[in-house]
Amino acid sequence: MKTWKNKFQKVLAILLAICLVTGCMGASKVQAATSKSGTTYYYTWLHRQKGGVQVYSGKKYYMTGTMKATCKGNTLTMYSSFNTSKNGTLNNQSKKAFVKYGKHTFKLTSKTKYCYYEEGGKRYSTKAHFMSTVKRLNGLGLWIKVTNGKVVEMSFHS
Repeated sequence: MKTWKNKFQKVLAILLAICLVTGCMGASKVQAATSKSGTTYYYTWLHRQKGGVQVYSGKKYYMTGTMKATCKGNTLTMYSSFNTSKNGTLNNQSKKAFVKYGKHTFKLTSKTKYCYYEEGGKRYSTKAHFMSTVKRLNGLGLWIKVTNGKVVEMSFHS
């Protein structure tokens, strides 16, 4: 009886450890969310797909996508994949710049700017209006500029 109980406890402990490890893997902070990282641009496509590797004409492209976005207070949570850049130029052929699909959080501030790029230039928006557009997943491209762990600017591109 004792050996059965010991084996059962060991199996239970292993299952608990596996659950804890996999649970922690799901909630990841965005790679740029540190105070010493400088500026990083994140690009995703708001179109209800997870994104991933696609091959066109023999070349690999790392396509992005977003399945869900929520904003509570000053935290934006996105279930997305991203392409990243240090200079704001999109390169969807770089595996190193690709952030896999998952739960990613961004820290917003009262100074975060929300804008649309149009033919005539930038048009600024309120946070509430901008976030309602993000949540619709209407096919626009979303750029998120993160400096020292905080979102400085978010913008839509078509």
